[in-house]
Amino acid sequence: MFLFKRLLRLWLIALVWGLTACNAMGGGQQEGEGVGLTGIDHLADHLSVQHFSVNGYGGAQAGKGGSLVCCAIVPKKWTPGLKAHVEWRVTNWKEQTGEEHQADVPIDRYDEVGRMFVHFLANGQVRITLANESTRSPTYPGTRDPIPQKEPWKVYPRPRKVNPNNPFNDSDDNQQ
Repeated sequence: MFLFKRLLRLWLIALVWGLTACNAMGGGQQEGEGVGLTGIDHLADHLSVQHFSVNGYGGAQAGKGGSLVCCAIVPKKWTPGLKAHVEWRVTNWKEQTGEEHQADVPIDRYDEVGRMFVHFLANGQVRITLANESTRSPTYPGTRDPIPQKEPWKVYPRPRKVNPNNPFNDSDDNQQ
């Protein structure tokens, strides 16, 4: 009997956790749907978004818009005031530093659920657009800001001397 009660309790916890995750962005008022998550880096050539997340769902590295990570949860229907909590790390390759950021970001109006594009804009703002079109499509509803074609990790070499407080620390550099 003890085992049955314990299993029932674990099942209920898992059920509550699952329902909470599905309603994370909808305030628990409507069903959620899983969507692909893509980060787009509009930052200067020496900066890059090395990691980001939306409501805790990891989006990996933002880039030119070709990578897709599964998944973020969004309501099936957009409502006014809909926002997502975004966290991201910007790496400054020229100065070899990094900064953590976070913001509650409004989600652009959508009529149908689509891929979630998270735009990290050159002015420091973040914009979220759901669309079934590519960012290169003339009907894409999101920002038209330029997407730099860059690879700053190739342009700005990593330091030769290792500082433990440096985000560019590489364990291979510690071996002599």
